[in-house]
Amino acid sequence: MRAMCRNVTLRVNRAIRPLRRLCLPALSFMRTPNDRYCEWSGAFFEPCMEYCERSVWVVGLVCFFLVLLGISTVVGSMYLYLVPYMWRTYHPLTFVVYITYGHYLLVNICYHYFKGVYTNPGWAPKIAGFQPERAELKRGWTICNKCESPKPPRAHHCRICNRCVLKMDHHCPWMFNCIGHNNHRYFMFFIVYMWLGTAFVIHTQWARVLVFLNATSESFLSFLENFGLRGTVETAIEAGPPVGNESGLVIMVFFICVGVIVALSILGAWHLFLISVSETTIEFYLNKREAMTLRKEGKKFHNTYSFGCVNNWLFFLGLVNGRSFLRNILLPSGHSPHHDGIGWERDNILSYKDKPRAIPV
Repeated sequence: MRAMCRNVTLRVNRAIRPLRRLCLPALSFMRTPNDRYCEWSGAFFEPCMEYCERSVWVVGLVCFFLVLLGISTVVGSMYLYLVPYMWRTYHPLTFVVYITYGHYLLVNICYHYFKGVYTNPGWAPKIAGFQPERAELKRGWTICNKCESPKPPRAHHCRICNRCVLKMDHHCPWMFNCIGHNNHRYFMFFIVYMWLGTAFVIHTQWARVLVFLNATSESFLSFLENFGLRGTVETAIEAGPPVGNESGLVIMVFFICVGVIVALSILGAWHLFLISVSETTIEFYLNKREAMTLRKEGKKFHNTYSFGCVNNWLFFLGLVNGRSFLRNILLPSGHSPHHDGIGWERDNILSYKDKPRAIPV
């Protein structure tokens, strides 16, 4: 009886195998380690992933215009209402300093955003008939199983762009582009300058918002006096609260900037950490999984692409070959990364066979 059931099961499996592979292609890629049983969950998630991949392009286009709309709204409100307010209430020298600093931030925000959008993230080279030799395999070269192109170390396949990207971090819908080796610095600088810009708006608007919300009781002013901020609120009270269209736009811009600065603080802190340890978002999770595997074997994981926090930042910023912090960091600069993103240097503290790979290949 048991043998009969086994034979029936095998015949059913043979009969539905063509249909299963035709209708549920994800099943041929989702197998358990023993390569015998298929994970049926893949049949449900693979169509969702394909739908998401097709829709991300549209989402990215929408996000791109939302960023432009948000920046334009904030800048417009600054010129329409904040600059006249600062002219009436600030000392002339203070006014000049604030206006200069605000325009410095605006130039850097626009420059790094459009450079991040329009810069090629770094496509992996396509070499016809490439087959990695033993030495290339040691250096981390593989063949991508999605686009069947040579994949250098630290490169990953973007399913949205359908290309392998050098040192890929993620596909960013807000920048409508992949974040890779060539535009990672522009992405990080956009976050930094955008954070400084929203902090600038909050710093110059908070007193007017308090006056509009009528949060100016004597007890609250006494509390602010402990931090030297009472005079700022009293100046805003004398100038009067925003009225009419000004009130709606000022309040909306203020709370948008509060939400943006919170999101950028989380995102920026995450990427500051990744850059300090010389990892991308993808590498962080791959290395974490590799470290867990090695820990079970009694071994310690070592990221061979990390040369220490300071050196990692110097490499990321491209401050090599005589480049200066003033010219290439504080001012908008389109200098290229310090290497081509293919032949990565490795930390040779340990011999190659004694240290684990930084990224599973």
